[in-house]
Amino acid sequence: MLRDAMARRGVTRTELARIVGVDVKTVDRWVDPPSRTPHSPRRAAVAEVLGVDPGMLWPRAVRAAIKTGADREILAAYPYRNACPPTVWSSLLDGAHRDIVFAGYTSYFLWQEQPRAAERLRAKAEAGCRIRFLLGDPESEVTRRREAVEDVPLTVSTRIRITLDQLRKLGQLPGLEARFSEGHISLSVF
Repeated sequence: MLRDAMARRGVTRTELARIVGVDVKTVDRWVDPPSRTPHSPRRAAVAEVLGVDPGMLWPRAVRAAIKTGADREILAAYPYRNACPPTVWSSLLDGAHRDIVFAGYTSYFLWQEQPRAAERLRAKAEAGCRIRFLLGDPESEVTRRREAVEDVPLTVSTRIRITLDQLRKLGQLPGLEARFSEGHISLSVF
């Protein structure tokens, strides 16, 4: 790619090296075979000289630096909540500074799997972090139907009530909110 762009512009290796401020041997490493990729500022300078986008010359470098695709704002996706390792939950909870969102239908796992979850959430809220829970309504028809499907002693409504009880124990904290929704029964976002 680089060799083609240089040929189209009529720029030699020596000229390119002089213009962007590198040794000719460095340009050689970029071209034959392309064994090195320049750092971002140098890539931009080369692209400007050749009148092309840096992504055309070094597509791998651009893809490595900028996440592209439909999941570019998603850090990770797991087919089931319990497929996510507990260490990930700990690092997300402890590393949050602005927002923590639990949009799981019960979010019951938090109190079971995370040591001192309530204390940690309290500290985050007191430090100015906004904490929001979106839970299923324990009294809704959607919840009752889900309980019939699961048919287990620890019901969906009980798990929701455990989360609500834990949140009540936290008391009034700045930025702590809990709301009900029935639209996310089979989807959780955290």
